[in-house]
Amino acid sequence: MLSRKSQRSHEYPDDIFDDTRMTFGEHLEELRMRMIRALVGLVVLMCVGFVLDGIGSAVGNPKIGVGKPMFEIITDPVETQVRDFYYRRTLKAQEEKLKDKQTSAEDEVEGVRQKLRDNDNSLTVLTDDERRVLLGAPQEMPVMIPVEAFVPVFGAPKEGAPKEIITTLKVYPGYISSFSNQGDALVGAKGYLTTLSAQESLVVYFKVSIVCGIVLASPWLLYQFWAFVGAGMYPHEKRYIRIIFLPSLFLFVAGVLLCQFVVLPGAVKALLKFNEWLNIDPDIRLNEWLGLALILPLVFGLSFQTPLVMIFLNRIGLFSAADYLRKWRGACFVLALFAALITPTPDLVTMGYLFVPMFGLYLAGIVFCYYFPGFDPAAADEPAAEEIAV
Repeated sequence: MLSRKSQRSHEYPDDIFDDTRMTFGEHLEELRMRMIRALVGLVVLMCVGFVLDGIGSAVGNPKIGVGKPMFEIITDPVETQVRDFYYRRTLKAQEEKLKDKQTSAEDEVEGVRQKLRDNDNSLTVLTDDERRVLLGAPQEMPVMIPVEAFVPVFGAPKEGAPKEIITTLKVYPGYISSFSNQGDALVGAKGYLTTLSAQESLVVYFKVSIVCGIVLASPWLLYQFWAFVGAGMYPHEKRYIRIIFLPSLFLFVAGVLLCQFVVLPGAVKALLKFNEWLNIDPDIRLNEWLGLALILPLVFGLSFQTPLVMIFLNRIGLFSAADYLRKWRGACFVLALFAALITPTPDLVTMGYLFVPMFGLYLAGIVFCYYFPGFDPAAADEPAAEEIAV
């Protein structure tokens, strides 16, 4: 009876590599050729992305392009959450301080104004009550009203009549500021990510474009990698890689999508709650957010490979489903430690978003290992001595 290694050698004789056997120098030349081809494909797709971005900007359609639409997808979670943060705070301030119109006497208002003039208009010298006096005191604001607005009521104006009426209105400054902030949030006219240098936005755009080019060129890059590595593999090894490729790709994409559309908005919203609690304005830099928004989805995609790692260890006989189930407490601690170390931010919110799915995938891995058991060393038919090739 032949051992496993003998059977494998009989099934795949050494001459199966006759067509791919090369010297060390030929291997290096093959590697250089594959890398050049991969790089050329990457550059071509990046140039196509730049052209599409230009076409989208020229025709006024933001959905046409590669780097620019992806840039908006990456920045949308933080833009949305910071916008909602300021909108909620504006409404809260309006409810607390602007709901009751102050009707202070003119002498009281003038006294507060004189105090400001005496202290170089510094608001730090005012008490809360004095601030409310100024907030509630209406101020005169010049306005220009077009005559056409009165036509439905008073009819057409006489010939030679002015086209605008200039007058003054008394308004509350607090309301003007509050409505302005609400309008910025509702219309989306204000950006909430900042840059500290003139070239920062350009650098960030090129970083996003490069990442998008790598993603789009990934089939070509993987093909070049497989053409170099696959030539030295046995047929059964190639079959294992083909079997595991699709589940691995699915888990990676699932992790990236979960992070982009669930984790990042939820984490930013939870972290901004502390700013709201401490009444501190968030000032988020574009470059810093890009580092988090690009690394964290990649971390989630790689971490979602947990079931495949478990199945691999199970197939080689290192761990069984019973071992995984018996050591779930230790695995829980290891996964929590891994989530704390691998996430680029030191907060518990982001760590929890990564730990919970990973532990769920760990439990799913136990189920897969139970229904698809791996190699049992105790059931080997041949002793270890027979595995030695002569």
